[in-house]
Amino acid sequence: MKKQYFELILMLSFFSTSVLAQVKTDSIALSLSEIEVNAASHKLYSQMGRVVAVIDRKEINRLAVHSIDQLLDYVAGIDIRQRGTNGTQADISIRGGSFDQVLVLLNGVNITDPQTGHFNLDIPINWSDISKVEILEGSSARVLGPSAFSGAINIVTHPTGEKSLQAELSAGSFHYFNQSATANTKIGNALMLASVSHKSSSGYQENTDFDQSNVFVQSVLGNLLTGKLDIQGAAQWKDFGANGFYSLAFPNQFESSKIFMAALNWSLTKNHFTINSQAYWREHHDRFELFRDMTGAPNWYTGHNYHLTDVTGAKASIQYSENFGKSTAGIEIRNEHIFSNVLGNPMFKSIPVPFENKQFFSREANRLLETVFFDQEVNLDKWYFSAGIAASNSSSFGLYSYGGIDAGYALNENIRFIANENSAVRLPTFTDLYYKSATQLANPTLKPEHSQTFEIGLKMAFPTWKLNTDIFKRFGQQVIDWVKEPDSTKWQSKNLTSVNAIGTDFAFEYTFKKSIITKLSANYAFLYLDKTAQGFDSKYALDYLKHKISITLEHKIAAHLSAAWSGIYADRAGQYADFKTNQLVNYQPYFLFNGRIKWEQKQMEVFIDLNNLFNEKYADFGGLIQPGTEFNITLRIKIGKQEQN
Repeated sequence: MKKQYFELILMLSFFSTSVLAQVKTDSIALSLSEIEVNAASHKLYSQMGRVVAVIDRKEINRLAVHSIDQLLDYVAGIDIRQRGTNGTQADISIRGGSFDQVLVLLNGVNITDPQTGHFNLDIPINWSDISKVEILEGSSARVLGPSAFSGAINIVTHPTGEKSLQAELSAGSFHYFNQSATANTKIGNALMLASVSHKSSSGYQENTDFDQSNVFVQSVLGNLLTGKLDIQGAAQWKDFGANGFYSLAFPNQFESSKIFMAALNWSLTKNHFTINSQAYWREHHDRFELFRDMTGAPNWYTGHNYHLTDVTGAKASIQYSENFGKSTAGIEIRNEHIFSNVLGNPMFKSIPVPFENKQFFSREANRLLETVFFDQEVNLDKWYFSAGIAASNSSSFGLYSYGGIDAGYALNENIRFIANENSAVRLPTFTDLYYKSATQLANPTLKPEHSQTFEIGLKMAFPTWKLNTDIFKRFGQQVIDWVKEPDSTKWQSKNLTSVNAIGTDFAFEYTFKKSIITKLSANYAFLYLDKTAQGFDSKYALDYLKHKISITLEHKIAAHLSAAWSGIYADRAGQYADFKTNQLVNYQPYFLFNGRIKWEQKQMEVFIDLNNLFNEKYADFGGLIQPGTEFNITLRIKIGKQEQN
C-alpha cells in the first residue's frame, strides 16, 4: 500500500509538471457552493472530491440550539451522545466511529484532547461568536493529521471589523441562565473580537447542575506584503454534576475542568506560492470526583482523580499553484504530555496540582508526534484529482503511513460526482492506555487502530435546491473499545480484531421563493457495522445509530416574526447493562421535536425555544435518561454596526 501511494504521487506530480504546464485548461465554472475546510482563510481541504457540510451563522440563529453538541445533532451523519444538557458533556461520533476518532479544530487549530475524547467538545468560546461550523465526514488524516480518523469538525470565528457590541441574556427550564457580551472593533489594520460568557443551571435531575464561563480574544491583521496574521486566546472554567456519567453504580460523580489555549496562524501568498504556518498551545486541567465532595465515599476511595494535559504544536506547509492544480508539502510537530495521579508512569518526585490544595501528581506520560505530508491536486477541465500521503513518527508507537486519493467529475455547473479512498491511523488516548478504577482497567499494550474508507457520492446545487448523497465502506482493524464480559465488574480497553462499517448519507434542502414557507431541509443517515458484541457489552464502538432522520421546516409568521421546527428520529444499535438487573437491554428508538420562534427588528432579537416538545423519554448513552420538555427565552441586543444574520 505504501509503495502504491508513492507511485501515485510521483505519477501525478510528473504528469502535472511536465505535461499540463504546456496546456491551458479552463475548468468548468462551479456553482456547487464549493468551499474548503479552512482556518482564518487558510485552505486546508478541498471539497471538490468530498462532501463538506457547512452550517453558517444564519442557520445557527434559526435553530433551537444553545451549544455545539445541540447544533451538530442536526447533521445526519453525526451521532451526539449527550450525558448532560447545554454542552455540559457530550461525545461526538462521525459515521459510526468512536468519540476519540474525530478531529476538532478551532479556527484550524487542533484542540483534540489526548487524555480522552470526552473533552473534545469543551470549546472555550461564546456560542454566539461562531460564524460557521464545517463538517468533513470520512477520514481526512493525510492533510489534517492522524486524529482525523473518521472525520473532522472546524469551528470558525471571525472578527467583523465593525465597531459593535452585542449583549445576550437567556433564561429557561431548570433555572438555566446565560449571559454573554461580544465586542468587535478595528484598530489600524487589525480586526479585533473579544467576548465573555457565563451559563449555569440547577440541573434537570439530581446532580446534573453546571456552571461554565468562557473568555475569548481574536485578532486578525496583515496585508499583501507581510501576509495575514491570526492570533487567538481562550480560557474556560466548567464545573458540573456528573450523575452516573461514567458508571451508573456511582451516581454522585462530579467534574471540574479548566482550559487555557493560545494559537497563532500566519499565511503569505507570493505569485504562485502560499506559505501557511501555525503554532499553538492548549492546557486542560481536570478534577474528577467519583464521590462528590467525598459524600458517601467508602474506605477504599481515598481521593479524587487529577489530570493536567499540556499540548504544544507547530505546523507549516507550502503550496505551489498553477491553472491545472496545486502541490502542497508540509510538516507538523505535536507534543502531548500529561501529569496525573492515575494516568501514566510513576514519577521520581511528586509535584503539586495547580489550583488544588495539598494535592500532588505522582504519574506522567509524554509522546512526541512528527508528521510530514504531501498532496497533489490536478484540474483537467471537468475532472478533479487529489492524491496524497503522510507519514507520522511517534515516540511511543514508531513510524506509520497513510494516504488516499479524491476524484471529482463535474457533469455541468450544477452536478458533480465524487469518489475517494483514504486510510487513517489513530493513537490510543492516555485513558485507553493507563486508566484504572473500581470500574475500569486500561491496557498499556494497546496498539494504534487503522482504517481504510471508500466513498462515492453525488452533489447537486441549483438556485432553489441542493442535494448531497454518498455511500461509504470503512474497514477498521485493531479498533479500540472498552468492553465488559458478563462475569466481570470492570470495563477493559481492547483492540477489537476488526469493525467494518457500511452506510449512506442523504441531505436535501429547498428554498422557497415568495412563500410563507422559506426553507425545507431533510437529512437521512443509515449505518451498519458487521461486528456485533457477542458475549460482552461494548461501551462505545458497537453502540451506533443505525438510522437517523432530521427534518427542518422554516416559515414566516408575520413581519419580523418567523419560526423553525425540527424533528429528529434516532434508532441506535447496541445494548447496555441495566443497573438494577445487570442484564443487557437494547437501546430504544426515539423522536425529538424542537422549535424556535424568532422576532427581530433592527438591533434587537428575541428567541423562544422549545426542545423535546413531546416530552420523549430517551437515552443517548447507557441508562442516562435525558431531560424532557425544555423552554428557553433569549434576548439579544446589538449596539453599533453589525453583520447581517
